[in-house]
Amino acid sequence: MSGQLPPAPLGDKWNIWGERINKFIVNTRNKLEFKDSESKASENGILMWDAVQDCPVVSKNGAWIKIKLDP
Repeated sequence: MSGQLPPAPLGDKWNIWGERINKFIVNTRNKLEFKDSESKASENGILMWDAVQDCPVVSKNGAWIKIKLDP
C-alpha cells in the first residue's frame, strides 16, 4: 500500500473527486491484520488480532503482549 497517492482535485467537478478520494481511502486504510505463526514482533507497537487467543496483541521488546478487553 505504501507509495499510493490520493487522487488530486482537478477542475471544478468536486463531486467526482469526492467519490474518487472516498474510494481511495476505503481501499488503502489500515485494517487490523491477523497474527499467525509466522508473525514476528520485530518492532514495538505492532497491533494485530490473535485468533487463537481471541484478542488483540501488541508487540513489545520482541514479544506479543495480550491486550485485555473489557466485556
